[in-house]
Amino acid sequence: MSSKVYGILLMLSSIVIALIYIIGLVIAPDTIVYGDVKLSEVLMRYTVLILMLAIAGIIGYIGYLIFTLPIPKPVEEIIKEYRESSK
Repeated sequence: MSSKVYGILLMLSSIVIALIYIIGLVIAPDTIVYGDVKLSEVLMRYTVLILMLAIAGIIGYIGYLIFTLPIPKPVEEIIKEYRESSK
């Protein structure tokens, strides 16, 4: 697919998500979804869950990058190499 199709899909999905949140949190927050759980509660729970998973994923990725990067040379060694190469 071309990038324009992806752009249109992202725009449409953002509109749908915005409408779901407007309906679920502003227009009809007391709508029962299942059992005695309200639509607004479900939206807030899943929003927090997604945000926490995203934060945990970012922290995990940063940890992976730190773990897999090679140990840098000491500054003194870099200066020494620079002075030898500039002679």
